[in-house]
Amino acid sequence: MISFELLARFRKELSITGSALYDTVVAIAERVNRKVHVLRLHSQATFHLTHIQSLHCQLGARIADHLSASPGRPGRIGSSLQSDIDITTMVAASARQVRHFQDSLARIEAHIRELKQEVAHEELLLIQRDLGFHDAAMERAVVSQGAAVLGHPLSDFNLPPTTRIVAIFRGPFLLSPTGALVLRPDDVVLLVGLRIDLAEILPHFQHQRSSKTA
Repeated sequence: MISFELLARFRKELSITGSALYDTVVAIAERVNRKVHVLRLHSQATFHLTHIQSLHCQLGARIADHLSASPGRPGRIGSSLQSDIDITTMVAASARQVRHFQDSLARIEAHIRELKQEVAHEELLLIQRDLGFHDAAMERAVVSQGAAVLGHPLSDFNLPPTTRIVAIFRGPFLLSPTGALVLRPDDVVLLVGLRIDLAEILPHFQHQRSSKTA
């Protein structure tokens, strides 16, 4: 006979598995919804851009017609003056509509940027979760003045087999972590590896104080 303790364990494991599956389905659904929303926003942006282009074409055609007219003919003075007023009014109205569409485009762009940042944040959380399952982590190290790693190419670093330098940021630039690269103060280094290995490596990126005592 199966003991109650074994049945309770099976029930707990099934509950955990079901909960994880539900969370996964919800996460996928939310990601799909965001992608659909982004596509809709891109469609709205295309609609606005098409309207702006149409306004420019209409205004250009109206101005071309006005310039091609012959205002020197007798009896055309009043008509020409009215046409000038119409063109000025049309330009002002078109400018207002274009500004309206441009403001809408700016809001759409900001919304798309927010949605993409949410997706990137979710991806980062998933990466950190996967690393955590294997007792690993991603660490950000800022190279300090006087750090032990300064003046040495990356090929000299004696990193554990499970530890990798995945990216290096130097000001606005993203550098490839090649073996010949020499770190500078204020470089930002992203490392991935086991937590126990990272704990030993990170101090080398910080200022090393003298161990001498007076």
